[in-house]
Amino acid sequence: MTTYLDDLYSKLGSTYHAALLSGNLIFTTSDTQTITETEYNIEYEVCYAPALAKKPQGIPPVVEAKTHEKIERVDPFLPHDPTLFVEDASEHHKILLNKFCVVPHHFLIVTKDFRPQTQPLLPEDLLTAWNALQALKNSHPDAIAFYNCGARSGASQPHKHLQVLPITRPTPLTNLVREVIQRRPGRRETRPGEQFTVPFPCVHHAILLQDPENTPGKDAEDILVETYIKLMDNMLMSIREYAEQEHLSEEERNLVMGGGRASGLAYNWILTSEFMMLVPRRQESTNPTEDGIALSINSLGFAGMVLAKTPEELEHVKKTGVIELIAETGFMFGKDGEGRSAEEEAQKKKEQEVLEKQMGGALSSL
Repeated sequence: MTTYLDDLYSKLGSTYHAALLSGNLIFTTSDTQTITETEYNIEYEVCYAPALAKKPQGIPPVVEAKTHEKIERVDPFLPHDPTLFVEDASEHHKILLNKFCVVPHHFLIVTKDFRPQTQPLLPEDLLTAWNALQALKNSHPDAIAFYNCGARSGASQPHKHLQVLPITRPTPLTNLVREVIQRRPGRRETRPGEQFTVPFPCVHHAILLQDPENTPGKDAEDILVETYIKLMDNMLMSIREYAEQEHLSEEERNLVMGGGRASGLAYNWILTSEFMMLVPRRQESTNPTEDGIALSINSLGFAGMVLAKTPEELEHVKKTGVIELIAETGFMFGKDGEGRSAEEEAQKKKEQEVLEKQMGGALSSL
């Protein structure tokens, strides 16, 4: 029996060092600054890396190259650069280092065969990401995995890949989640398996994960799949509610309804050893300023980590605030973008049970 992810961090380190020395991996130094959102008293991180200004953003169209009269698809993962290969992560996945990184040992979980980045996560994807986090738990307990699904999510490659940051400190989102789920006067502590919200002024859903070792009758894959399906169902319901708002323009309504199917969604998925979160996306970048400044936002934006590539972008983030900027790329409740209260969430949870029956388990094929 093949053992995957055995001594993962050691292999990451040796591969990273060799690729960096050979010039096949490009590490970009950056200046990480902390911004405090006074409205919520939340500290967010802004990574300033001007050297990445030329890196392409958004899923590119299919590129073809003509070589000796033969048309071939250009895919950086097929074949992959052997100097970036770390190890097989599962029967269906391989681990490659991120060629352009601002965090050392940032790696990708890539499907061995081509699958589109618009495809929902499969049980094997979920379990492989979880196993990678568990393999890093002793050295990097706050590592975060994420998936940018669809053209509006901030994805940069059409070949299906998840990403993992083996960081040594909690992300701003992780700190926020730990604060939100605590017991407070008039509110009990959030329990494993329950949905909760964090103070983002846009549609999002998060669930505190059950511990596979303390959940009889369920293994890690069962918990991950059930959580993902529930989040997807809740997200579908939320964007359908959004589409029913009377103030929406026809263009906006068409955008929302076009994403009202699991196959047509663009969203960001975040996983830690503690929780899973989904955020549906209406656009890939923030609204452009009069000077044309717009920031590309991927999953890390909702983890509280925004990347600025020019002095103008950095100043824009400081002036506007991270929360307001990332909210521009998502769907906001209400005409003025009000979020739902805990009481409203409880009511929506009851409505969700009815909706799930009506949907007939649309995502049960996962």
